[in-house]
Amino acid sequence: MLKKIDILGIEVDNYTVREAMMQVENYLDNTVMNTIETIDMKMLELAGQDETVRSCMEQLDLAVIGEKEILIAAGVHSSQRISETINHDFFREFIKRIIRNHKRVFLLAETIAQEEQLEHFLVGKYERIEVAGHCAIEEKSNDYESVVNEINSASADVIFSILPSPLQEQFLTENKNKLDAKIWYGLSGDYAPRSRISRISQIAGRLIHKKKLQSKLHKYNKD
Repeated sequence: MLKKIDILGIEVDNYTVREAMMQVENYLDNTVMNTIETIDMKMLELAGQDETVRSCMEQLDLAVIGEKEILIAAGVHSSQRISETINHDFFREFIKRIIRNHKRVFLLAETIAQEEQLEHFLVGKYERIEVAGHCAIEEKSNDYESVVNEINSASADVIFSILPSPLQEQFLTENKNKLDAKIWYGLSGDYAPRSRISRISQIAGRLIHKKKLQSKLHKYNKD
């Protein structure tokens, strides 16, 4: 099985969850911060329009495919990989590993409401998780320096970010070398279960992005 797949000229990792978790173990022992992000179709579409997003994706230490449509579009039909992606197995194993290793997490979001939703989900589902701190960009009036100081003062091992693209990539590009943590993990927007109405909206959005991705792939392969 290919460990790297090409989507619109961007190389994305295609590790099994077991292989990816071996990478995570190394990251937790590193002296520099390693970056992980969940990649979805919307991000791939944006990467074709925004150079910062594209560059950031290309420089990730681990790009986790977040939607099965990306695998299928790249010609990957492994039932194991599709199942792992649908069930978000990497995220679940990552959480278990940091709890087992007694690692502390910091939660970063764009708004206070989003940060509270993330914390409510994590603490409710994984009661042993240790949240060292949290911050919403809007609280700091988009002052990145203040956000960085807030993160570093918490002395967390892992930063969970749910900043939307391209804000996430802009923040990471500008501040990666200033952050004092072992791992930056950018989560996609579907990290938590949704209501029925929200799920319907999500499915509709994914269908739109799927059609756009297929159209771009057809044009890319033709060129």
